Amino acid sequence: MAYVALYRKWRPGSFRDLVGQEHISHTLAHAIETGHVGHAYLFSGPRGTGKTSTAKILAKALNCEQGPTPAPCNVCESCRRVNDGTSMDVFEIDAASNRGIDEIRDLRETVKFAPAAGRWKVYIIDEVHMLTSEAFNALLKTLEEPPAQVVFILATTEVHKVPATIQSRCQRYDFKRITAADIEGRLQYVAGESGIQAEPDALALIAHQADGGMRDALSILDQCAALSDEIITAERVRDILGLVGRDWVVRLLRAIAAQDAAAVLTTIADLLQAGKDLRQLLGSLIRELRAVMVYQAAGPLSGVDSFESSQEFLEEMAGVFSPERFLPMIRCLHDALQELKWTSEPRITVETALLTLCRPEAAAAPLQPPAAAAADAARLTQLETRLAQVAAALAALPKTAPAAVPVSTARPVLRAAMSAEKPAEETLPVAVTEEGKQIWQKLLANLRAQPDKGPVYACISKGRFCGMNERQFLIEFSSRFLKLRTDRDDYRMILEGELMQISGQPLQLVCSLAASDEPPAPPRPPVKKTAKKSPAPQPIQVDMSQLPPQAQQNLEKAVSILDGDFITPPSDS
Repeated sequence: MAYVALYRKWRPGSFRDLVGQEHISHTLAHAIETGHVGHAYLFSGPRGTGKTSTAKILAKALNCEQGPTPAPCNVCESCRRVNDGTSMDVFEIDAASNRGIDEIRDLRETVKFAPAAGRWKVYIIDEVHMLTSEAFNALLKTLEEPPAQVVFILATTEVHKVPATIQSRCQRYDFKRITAADIEGRLQYVAGESGIQAEPDALALIAHQADGGMRDALSILDQCAALSDEIITAERVRDILGLVGRDWVVRLLRAIAAQDAAAVLTTIADLLQAGKDLRQLLGSLIRELRAVMVYQAAGPLSGVDSFESSQEFLEEMAGVFSPERFLPMIRCLHDALQELKWTSEPRITVETALLTLCRPEAAAAPLQPPAAAAADAARLTQLETRLAQVAAALAALPKTAPAAVPVSTARPVLRAAMSAEKPAEETLPVAVTEEGKQIWQKLLANLRAQPDKGPVYACISKGRFCGMNERQFLIEFSSRFLKLRTDRDDYRMILEGELMQISGQPLQLVCSLAASDEPPAPPRPPVKKTAKKSPAPQPIQVDMSQLPPQAQQNLEKAVSILDGDFITPPSDS
């Protein structure tokens, strides 16, 4: 007789055999006992958690010769045919390979016929999210008004891809990941019944690597049993799965704690020579650091998975690393793990990350937001000050009644007159110091390195640093346009934020216009006076409604840069 894989041999045969899904098995068993069986079910959850097995158990429970019963006998003709996949009343459809509308139309034709031998016809559609939109639409009508004695069971690992119209016509059951403790207990039972000798540590390691899936756990146990001579050991499991041994992790963490860069590089070299996977290494380091962090925060907890860590090592590392170091270290390793997906030099990526962990100040650098927060506070204070100045200026204006302006629906026109240049801000004594020059160069380098701030860099790179004091940073421009553009609030806020991060203190940006060295232009010859005064320049009339959207955006941008404005002429009425 051909060998049967463990995950097939030990597939649950009744609701009581389901592991880790008691909330579902109890509900379905009670529905069968009370006769409240739905016409359509939607089973969703990670792979290997029992969705298809539960569907088959439900099919057996409905058609068992002793039933309907929540405990199918598994010995009658109907139960045996369901287990063998030869039942004429239970149809398993793989939606990944039968995803078109033609297959669903065939289903709609066959679903009308009465059951061949049992009480119910059961349709199990696996990976239902793979159906096309047309196939879902064809299935919708059947789910809405199903024939009597027909039950649909839809199974999926990606329930968000199932249309809401389909979900609303089904009873939805969410399968959860099975805990490592439940998987380990099931593995012990299967190993004992199958005559497989395995160390408890080996079964615990398999349970962790299964990642919540019972089918994966049984497959790993099957593989280890086939390749092991007598007893399955934890070391044998690591070799078969290509896992990084815990000794490597302990060795690296101790080198990081001692800030021993040479030991870190040597360990990585030895690990690569042993053929270990760098992704496995980073994942093991992250899990080990998480175990130390949890132990340091709350001590030993029975309900918290601590991977393979021994209490002695947890105590040792908890006494070495401060609580503030764990978040930067774990984030640094996560970033390196993401970078390994595309880098062509994985060794350099891992070495860089681990050497960074050897220097606590470097690992924590990306996580220090005080400078950015202080920059925001400084910008807010400046905006409040300017608002107060504007309010005071408005209060000082003579209070005259405004002229009545009739409401008009005339086309908008572009005002030709430009707003006056902003008055120069009051400056304190400044000096061109070496520190100021360094801040200026750092400011240019930071902006040049950020593509989204390219326009700001292009603008101020034409300027010249001309001094600073403890409150102000002065830039001089030879172009009036560049000076005005840099002085606007959007560029000003970006530059003052960068200055805050570089210098560590709030600095107010002051823009000035350099005096021109060119001689003044000769005066124009006097214009001969005439009796009639020349008319004032008229605004440029533009019909915005007739312009395409891109042209409207370009015009609005030009008006904003030149400090212009739109006005609406009074109506003729």
